[in-house]
This record gives sequence, C-alpha cells and structure tokens, in this order.
Amino acid sequence: EKDENLRLIFDNINVWNEFTYRSRTFTKLEFDTPLSTRKFTGLFRNPELTSPQGFQKEAEKAVRRVKLLINRITNANTDEELRKVVKNLDRLSDILCSVIDTAEFVRTVHPDQKFSQEANRVYEYLCSFMNSLNTNRELYQVLKRVISTPSISSQFSSEERQVAHIFLRDFEKSGIHLPSSDRDKFVQLSDKIITLGRKFTHSQILKSTNIIEVDASCLDGLHTGWSTKNSDTARLSTKPWEAQMVLKLIKDENIRKKMFIASNSATKEQIDLLENLLRTRGELARLLGMDSYSHVFLIDKMIKNPDHVQKFLRTLADHHRPKALADLCLLREAKRQEIKCKELPIVNAWDRDYYTEKIKASSAQPVTPISPYFSVGSVIQGLSRLFSKLYGISFEPSEILPGETWHDDVRKLDVIDEQEGKIGTIYCDLFNRHGKYLNAAHYTVRCSRRVDDDDSVRDIPPDMDISEIGELATSEQGVRLRGRNGRYQLPIIVLTCDFARPKGDDGKPSLLSLVETETLFHEMGHAMHSMIGRTDFHNVSGTRCPTDFVELPSILMEHFVYSPTVLSLFAKHYDTRKPIPLDLISSHLKARSQFSAMETQYQILMSLLDQIYHSTLAMSTDFDTTAILANLQDTVGLFPSVPETAWQIQFVHLFGYGAGYYSYLFCRMLAGKLWKQVFEKDPLSREAGQRFREEVLKWGGSRDPWLCVGKALQDEKITVGDSESVSFVGEWVDCL
Repeated sequence: EKDENLRLIFDNINVWNEFTYRSRTFTKLEFDTPLSTRKFTGLFRNPELTSPQGFQKEAEKAVRRVKLLINRITNANTDEELRKVVKNLDRLSDILCSVIDTAEFVRTVHPDQKFSQEANRVYEYLCSFMNSLNTNRELYQVLKRVISTPSISSQFSSEERQVAHIFLRDFEKSGIHLPSSDRDKFVQLSDKIITLGRKFTHSQILKSTNIIEVDASCLDGLHTGWSTKNSDTARLSTKPWEAQMVLKLIKDENIRKKMFIASNSATKEQIDLLENLLRTRGELARLLGMDSYSHVFLIDKMIKNPDHVQKFLRTLADHHRPKALADLCLLREAKRQEIKCKELPIVNAWDRDYYTEKIKASSAQPVTPISPYFSVGSVIQGLSRLFSKLYGISFEPSEILPGETWHDDVRKLDVIDEQEGKIGTIYCDLFNRHGKYLNAAHYTVRCSRRVDDDDSVRDIPPDMDISEIGELATSEQGVRLRGRNGRYQLPIIVLTCDFARPKGDDGKPSLLSLVETETLFHEMGHAMHSMIGRTDFHNVSGTRCPTDFVELPSILMEHFVYSPTVLSLFAKHYDTRKPIPLDLISSHLKARSQFSAMETQYQILMSLLDQIYHSTLAMSTDFDTTAILANLQDTVGLFPSVPETAWQIQFVHLFGYGAGYYSYLFCRMLAGKLWKQVFEKDPLSREAGQRFREEVLKWGGSRDPWLCVGKALQDEKITVGDSESVSFVGEWVDCL
C-alpha cells in the first residue's frame, strides 16, 4: 500500500532513522552545501528560533508591526481604509497570536529549559500587551464607527461580519467602557490571572510526593518494588501510578483509606493559590460590572449564561442519575459480600477502584490483549485512510530540516486534500520522555487565513523613514489552493501524547491500549478542524470557536474507534499483520463500557464544581473551595466526602477551562447525537463526511454553532439555540 511508509516511520525505528537521515542530510534546499557549512533552521522552520533569544526578536518584530497597524487603523479616514479596518484588526491579531501560540507550546513542551523559560517570558509579555490593546478606546471607536456605517458594513461577508462582532465583544469584555484607571486595573488583573494560572498548573508537575508507612504483610497483590523501613513496615509513594495500584489491588480498607487521603491532600499554600486565582477572576468580573466570572466567560458561548449551564447539567443529572446509582449498587453488593454483612454498606471513595476492579475481574472471561493490533503507526495509517474516505484528505510523511523540531522523536505530516492539494502541517510528538508534559494536547502554532489581500505596504506611512523602524513581522506569501481564490497561509498544529517509545533492539513498535487509541483519534479530530476550518480570517479559522463547540469534532472522532467497520481499515497485529478478530473487539468494548455511568456522574460533579467556583461565591468572605467540594460530593456525588482531602488542587482544568468545563459533557451529547444520526449506519460514507464537513468543520468559528449542529442534524429545534434547545440536549442521555 502507498501509505505503508506512513505506518513504518512511527513503528520501525530503523525506517524512521533512515527517513530522518535522508531528509536531514540531503534536503532539496541544502543538497549542494557541504555538511560542515550547512545552517540549521529554527523551530517550525522559523529562522529566528534557532536559539531561545529568537523569541525576543520575534516579539519585537511583532510589536513593531502591530504599532504600525494601530496607527493605520486609528487614522483610517477614507472609505477604502475604513473598509479594511476589520481585515487589519484580524492581521494584528494573527501577528501577535503567531508568536503567542508558538510560545505557549514551547514553554510547555520544549525539553530545553532555556527555550521554555524564554518562551514563557515572551508569552506573558505579549499576553499583557494584547490585554492592553483590548482596552484601547481609539481602536474600539473606529471599529464601532465601521460597524455602524451601513455603506461599509453592508459590504461585509458573513465571515467578516462575525469577525467584526468578535472584536467588538472582546473590547467590551475587556472593560472598554470603563474609566482609564479601571482599564489599567483590568490589564493588571488579567496579567495576574495568567501568572496565577501558570503557577497553579505548574504546581501539579512539581507536586511533592508523600510517603505513607503501612504493614508490609497487608500488601498482597502488589509487585515487590516497594521500599521498606524494616521487615514489618513498607513505605508507599503517593505518586499517581503507585496510588492507583494500591487503591485498586489492596484488600485492607485502612491502607486504601490512608493512601486515598495522602494522595488527595493539599498544603495551605496550594489551596490559597487556587482560591487567589478564583477570587481574582471574580474581581475582574466585578470590575466589568458582571455578577461573576462565569457570566463573563459564557457571554459568547453556545450556552450563553450560567443559568443555561445549570439547566443543562441539572437536566442531564436527573436523567442520568438512575444509571449511576445502578453502578453504585453493584459496588455496594460486592462490598457486602466481601465484609460479610447483612445490609448494603456505604461505599467510600477509597473503595471505588478496589470493588470496580474486583467486579470486572470476577465477571470477565480471560481477554486476549488488544494492544498488539494498535501500533501507533497503524493508528496513524488508519486515521489517514478514514479521513480519505470521509473527506478526501490523507497524510504524507514530510522532510524535517535540522533544528526544525524540539526533539528527534517528532514526526511531521503533510495534510493533502485530493481537490486542494497540501492544506496544512501536523507535527506529531507522540512518545514519552523524561520531563515531558504528560497530558495529550492539540496546539495551534499557526492558523489559516487569506494573505494576498493584506496590503501591508500601506502599514508604513509615506512620511516615515523605513530605516528607523527596525525589522518587522511579515506574513508568508501563502499558497494557492485549487478551487479557491487568493493565497492562504496554511495551518501548522502540533499533537502531543505520552505513548511508550518504539524499541530499536527488538523492532517492537509502540502499542496502544484502546483508551490511548481513543486519545489519538480525539486529538486528530482537533487537527482536522484546524485543517478544514479554513476561512479568510485568522480569528474564526479552525478551532477558534466557542469552547463548548470546539470539542465537538474531537469527541465525535472517539465514536469511530469502536466501529468494526473503521477498525477493519487498520487494526492489524503488528507482527503477523492479521486483522483484529471481531469477538475480541466486542469483549473489550463490553469491559470498557462497564461502570461508564459512574464516570459520567463524576464529570457532572466536576462541571458543577467549576460553575460554583466561578460563581458569585468566589467573592464572599468565607469562600472555601474545600467545603464547597465536600458539600457537592455529599449531595451530587456517589461517594461521601472525605475529611483531610482537597482534590480540587488537582483539577488543573480550572485554569484552562475555567467556567467552561461543562463543555466536555455538552459536546459529548452533541457528538453522540451526530454519530447516531449521521455516521453510525455507515461510518465510511463520503456523503456523511461531506455533510459534517460542509455544515460544521469548514466554518471554523465563522458561523453560529447552533446553526452548524442543527443543519448537520437537520433539526430546526436545535438551530434556534435558546434555553429549550439546551434542555433538549440535556435529555439526550442515550447519546453519552
């Protein structure tokens, strides 16, 4: 097959090394250059990013260009220049975001601390600079003038109109109506939130490990790697993996309880850091004249306000709770049998994993491992084949120049559309390494947008001496896409995962569990949204759309993992290349779905917790995140709260998804409905793929999400997007 090399560059370290040697030694660009004199490119082929100091240069060039654009926009006084205000604001945004987005990725993933630290410094500096622009009244006034002038705004395309109103909302959410001193305070609070958020998320990476001492004779079932104080006492680490093993396998309830409390404890400093972050967000909302941060965050989301979120979550909880209680009843019965009591006992938080594992072990037949059928390369190959069926899009391995990536394990894929040609680039950083951020993620390094109509020569006033300006950020020339007018900047994205590295000594590739395969499908869903969501404007391209809509394509992709039709495209044994047996799929799917209702109930609880933390309570004098969590666990959760624990400091999504964590559940409902109604019958249907592409993916953020979903489902009740639409979605429990 022509795509076999795609599989092998991920699965066979020797093939990868050979491909890397060819591309790095004999690239078309440097073929005739002696090795000793060849120059390295920078990260993502950006010549400035050969060293950490390049970030400062990129920031300076971006700021110079942005200042010229600010001058051009605020001095626009002809119809021709006023007509270009929205375009120039979008260019301004793209110039800053191209550096900010790259810096955000590098500060999180780059293994070189010097690169990471410099990227973080530039990230915080440019975010602060952008926050100051959002309070620039001159820019705001010009935009308002343009929008309110019919002779100009009537010429807007639907995309341009959406972009104009996005900028207007951003200004208004940034307190543009406030006095100058309050606008300055807005910038200060926004900067403080970024700093606190960074400390909060980073604290999880640096979190200290506790040690508990237990009776060594009670550790039956664990491997023999635990350190011992003496022959009678074992010392157990509270690192996540070790804690999970204890909670799943140790019969002694007291040891499980001790481990649960130790691994979910927190210092006063950690709790204070989180509460400071939440209070600062509340203070920002009050400054803007809003009741809470949740009100601020939800203004431009599908679900619109906190009342609608509560309505969705409560409707979902009411319809879903019977299923979750049925799961809990199984745990109570298992515990009753083990401790030999007459009444059904209370199942505590430290019992959950133990009895879940016990029930699964007792009810399941011996299951053949499934991971040999899911090598990383096979899954990437399968995704390429799937996208080819649905959208006419496939992946091709691409050359990597010296210095282009941050680690030798990174693979690069060109994304090829059968009609348009190359439409973007995906860097795949999929294998684990020491110090790497553990969570799977999708990073946008560069968005797509049209660039041939930038008219950048007019950024520089005629009376300005170019030699005194300094070097400026410039856009790429862009490429022409077959079937489209103009030239487009192509998107660049990075997917990161934490899969085991393929071994070179025995030729065995990295093999994925079913959950890890689902993760890769999920992240590729984001990637396709970035690739297909091509608009003329940066601010509505790809995944730049409301938080409670952006997860829809990625969660929809998870459903494809469990389709035998889709698995037939790629799920083959890494050694024998025999296809996966259908009965093996069925047995693993059954095991996977067991106790899923309990997990969904947990997601509902976390979504409610996120809403409460970002409600008006955040500004009360007795705001106590630990007490709020305990109350929610006792009223909505399935297991009683546990004194001396403060799990909330592990809830890192409180920063990145603050007031928006419900989005995951909301998108799960939408994706489940789309799967059942559009794809389930024939998941390889080009007609179904084109319907989803035309009604959802291609719009990026330039169309009302309710209209996108409603059109794809052909359901007018959904296109309305009101509180009743929210309730309808909350009732789709069977779509979870």
